[in-house]
Amino acid sequence: MKITLVKDGKKAIHQMPKHWNDLPLKKYVRIMKILTDKEIKTELEKTTKMIRVLTDIPEADILRLPVHNVQVLGGYLARFLTTHPNDELNHILKIKGIEYGFHPKLSSISFGEWADIDAFINEGANDNLHKILAVLYRPVKEKNGDKYQIEEYEPCKEREQIMLDNLTVGDFHGVSVFFSDLERELSTHMVSSSIQELKALRKEGI
Repeated sequence: MKITLVKDGKKAIHQMPKHWNDLPLKKYVRIMKILTDKEIKTELEKTTKMIRVLTDIPEADILRLPVHNVQVLGGYLARFLTTHPNDELNHILKIKGIEYGFHPKLSSISFGEWADIDAFINEGANDNLHKILAVLYRPVKEKNGDKYQIEEYEPCKEREQIMLDNLTVGDFHGVSVFFSDLERELSTHMVSSSIQELKALRKEGI
């Protein structure tokens, strides 16, 4: 959605996404922080901050807008927030010509993979979402119809940045459903104390 503002006689074009699916991962992280920030006391302040993130309009310019214009932007924001992001898992994501496949067998996830994901969650799931996705999505090395194999897991800062810079909510939101299933499966098959012992050993480099 195009938004045109005139400042000092010059037109500036800003974009506001119409749907959650179109929201870049970087902005999703910022929006989630605003929605969960208990220090934001009023809905007006929350609305202003979300419009700022979604449109890239400087906050000072938003505050100078006529009330009617802000109400219009608030209406756009309300419609955006009522949309429903894609719940279907994207098994393959193509980014800049490279195919990244979602972990084809979560029931066989390695302890190293799970330990890193668990650490990212404990450090803040939203802030580390791109890191979690970089564990679960890795370059496809072999493909046969709907079947595929992905590269062995190695932590990769470059892949984390690729996820952060290129994904939208529509690309990754479906992962949350599968990830919840994974957590339930692991909690069923692993004794909690054993997991803690393995984590301790991993930290010691054993």
